[in-house]
Amino acid sequence: MTHSDTGPVRVFLGAPSILTPGQQTTLERWVGWLERQPFQVVRLGRDGHGDDPWHTLSRLLAQVDGIVLLGFRQLHAPDAVWRPDTGEESRSARWWTSPWLQLEAGMAVALSLPVLVAPEDDVAEGVFQPETWNGQVRGTRLSTPGTGTGDWLDAVRAHREHRA
Repeated sequence: MTHSDTGPVRVFLGAPSILTPGQQTTLERWVGWLERQPFQVVRLGRDGHGDDPWHTLSRLLAQVDGIVLLGFRQLHAPDAVWRPDTGEESRSARWWTSPWLQLEAGMAVALSLPVLVAPEDDVAEGVFQPETWNGQVRGTRLSTPGTGTGDWLDAVRAHREHRA
């Protein structure tokens, strides 16, 4: 199902704005895979948030049928400690992605959208931790667009049919 009375199946694609050349190539591979589903890919660039990013993002997410978040490496923290000087002190993830992706994931979950996350190697914080991939949030490898995404694709199409 690609079109109905309310238009094409739309999927929001979230990723950091500043990428290395290799990360940009991977992003383009994901866009190509999504467009071959065929989905209309919706992006929100760093300049598109306006004065009220929360309203802009919530309005945009209310118009899509699913969300894909690409967790590219953004912050290298090889010596970081999580919860220092507490009973839960531990080593932090070595690589972190954009915190905006966590916000986008939370808003998508609140809107009951199917969420697909794909972290780059060694990115494992928040929604990018494989232990969180259940129910509404599914995960896959960033390096292989489309692999293991059948349940998410089904959920996106079901959401679209329900919305139509």
